[in-house]
Amino acid sequence: MKILLISYDSFPYDGRLRELIKVAKELGETTYITRGGGEEQSQEPGHLLYQGGGYLGFLRFCAREAARLGKTDLIFIDNRKGILPGYLAKRLTRADYVVQDCRELYDMKSAAGVAGRIGCLVEKLFTRHSDVVVAANAFRAKLMVRMFGLRKTPLSYENIRRLTNTSEEKRRQTEEECRTFFEEEKFRIVSTAGCDMSRTTGRMLEAMKGLGEGFELLLIGESDEEDEEIVRQTILQNGLTNVKILPRMDQDHLKYFIDSSQIGLVTYHQRDLNNKYCASGKIFEFLFEGKPVVTSTNPPLKEFCEKYRVGVADDDYERAIRTAAAQYGQLQKTVEEFVSRVHVERNNHRLAEKIRRELEGRQA
Repeated sequence: MKILLISYDSFPYDGRLRELIKVAKELGETTYITRGGGEEQSQEPGHLLYQGGGYLGFLRFCAREAARLGKTDLIFIDNRKGILPGYLAKRLTRADYVVQDCRELYDMKSAAGVAGRIGCLVEKLFTRHSDVVVAANAFRAKLMVRMFGLRKTPLSYENIRRLTNTSEEKRRQTEEECRTFFEEEKFRIVSTAGCDMSRTTGRMLEAMKGLGEGFELLLIGESDEEDEEIVRQTILQNGLTNVKILPRMDQDHLKYFIDSSQIGLVTYHQRDLNNKYCASGKIFEFLFEGKPVVTSTNPPLKEFCEKYRVGVADDDYERAIRTAAAQYGQLQKTVEEFVSRVHVERNNHRLAEKIRRELEGRQA
């Protein structure tokens, strides 16, 4: 089977995208288009990297590459911004099938601005025509049937992923660069949401005020300028010396920082469907590094922590972090037991097999 996967996301920074590419490769010979930037390079001959500017340029790039690729069996669409170029590629390559992964879950009421509402409309119009639809968890899959008027419940594909070093040389280089950052002994909490205020960052900062100097919060990730300024002002006003703001990191650096810390913090607000029924792969990135998690009480996160006992779900973050610190040894053992039973490759293989069966059913 000849496959074209289209994503407007970036390979080095997007864990779900990297795993979806592996799923596509299980199904057949895969060419994949992703968006790049800076000095990013193609991963392999089948990786087509768009390094232009803007979405319209991306559409043109996908159309040109699809026409060049010729007859294709399957278009694999990653996320909402992959829909228009994906269906355009379907027409140009005369593809028989479309598989669509819906990692987000926004409705018109919660969409941000005109672009967000247009995205919702595009998703609603096209998703029902895709041959196989994939959701990020079972909660979302059930909701999508009603939201998009689907005949079948989407396949559920959890964000099970782990960080890996790109090479041994890069691992050593990263360790050499970052070792001094961790010389002072602290109980470190890592959030990879950056300074995103919608992700309850304000409550995190309040918790750090109560926790004191024995604890340190690392806010890692790309941040909106306004949000970052709010965080910096809050740090200044409260005299917080136990909060550090760090940029978005590649796999090697993020893996090192998580590995050198104690707890992963995974929090979302609950004001819209996408956040309330979050499908966080960040949890697995922390767990595979042997780190327990502290989460907000969103239904999937609360259920996960209670079912597997790998962390503490509590909207009082100070209390949750103190509880996790007090039970740290036991939580680490539970995390170790949990990850011994969870396999990224098996999760990918299960999805590939489900997609294959769905497509075979279409042929019958």
